[in-house]
Amino acid sequence: SWDRVTYDMTLISIPRDTITDIEVFSADGESLGMTKDHISLSFAYGDGSYESCELAEDAVSNLLYGVPIQGCCAINMDGIPVLVEAVDGVTVTVPNDSLETADPPYQEGEEVTLTADNVETFVRYRDTEESQSALARLERQNAFLNAYGQRVQEVFAADPGVVTQIYESLDPYMVTNIGNDQFLKIMEGAAGGDAAIERWTLPGEGREGTSFDEYYADDQALY
Repeated sequence: SWDRVTYDMTLISIPRDTITDIEVFSADGESLGMTKDHISLSFAYGDGSYESCELAEDAVSNLLYGVPIQGCCAINMDGIPVLVEAVDGVTVTVPNDSLETADPPYQEGEEVTLTADNVETFVRYRDTEESQSALARLERQNAFLNAYGQRVQEVFAADPGVVTQIYESLDPYMVTNIGNDQFLKIMEGAAGGDAAIERWTLPGEGREGTSFDEYYADDQALY
């Protein structure tokens, strides 16, 4: 959520397994109406581009009691290394032990430097055999976003042009309906260090479903 006057931001993390109302479609693209399912599937029912973004916007809006979503941006996994390369690496504190088995250096509390070679593992890996592993991964992703934001502020102080460079580097890997000027204002507002940035995760609890993990929002706390 971006305040266009003060540039203050609130970053809201929504677990991929959140159960909410999404629109579903048949194999030939015919709408089958609304159903309750994992919010991450809303994007998958689209075309992988603007249509998917619109469906994801609708799902998030439904989840947040009809709050209008006025812009979207989807970045594919190939763009993640590009983000890190643009700021010459990011140092992050590992928030939990969810990566330790797969890669022992990633122990909880350790400081590690993420590069184009290892960042995808940090933000993407999870043990699908372990219940609620997506929540532990989300915690790592939030740690990455926090560290990346701090790193961008450091680089921006020395070279304000880095924001434009990041945007241009991401363009081949990105789908967005946000205009270039507005997009750059959002990035510059965050990079400048003057805006207040608040972060929170959708309140709720994870449960084991019949086939897959599920996450249910705490309606009272969310409202």
